[in-house]
Amino acid sequence: MNILVVEDDCFKYTRIEKLIRNEKPSSFIDFFGNAREAVLFIKKNNPDKIILDMSLPSHPQKKGEGSGLPLPKGGMEVILTLRRIGKYSIPIAILTQYEDIEINDEYYSVADAKEIIVERYGIKNLTVALYDNDSSDWEVIIKEFLSK
Repeated sequence: MNILVVEDDCFKYTRIEKLIRNEKPSSFIDFFGNAREAVLFIKKNNPDKIILDMSLPSHPQKKGEGSGLPLPKGGMEVILTLRRIGKYSIPIAILTQYEDIEINDEYYSVADAKEIIVERYGIKNLTVALYDNDSSDWEVIIKEFLSK
């Protein structure tokens, strides 16, 4: 299984990677920490599943230039790209530490965001989980996502 992880927090990514390695040890993981590189990858490749943060930098950090601009809706750029290029059937798990997700300049609870994204953008297989470093609830949800 090829899994794309789009996450800019190294600690959070390490926990996600460990979970994937434990649940699906033969999986190949592609990892990007910003919206631009993830979008370019998706245009050229077909991951089996995507684990996606929603608040991402716009582009990779370059030496001497600082980091990419933080985008509270960077993950939506990835979702819009999937829709635009017809890859909306790839299963996606949104994993965010924020209780609200910005969609079209409006904020929705994590639970409501799933319904909005499915209805507006036609994403066929969407899982949404709230990441909390002190809880294993998100791990249960991602394990189920990986097992489907």
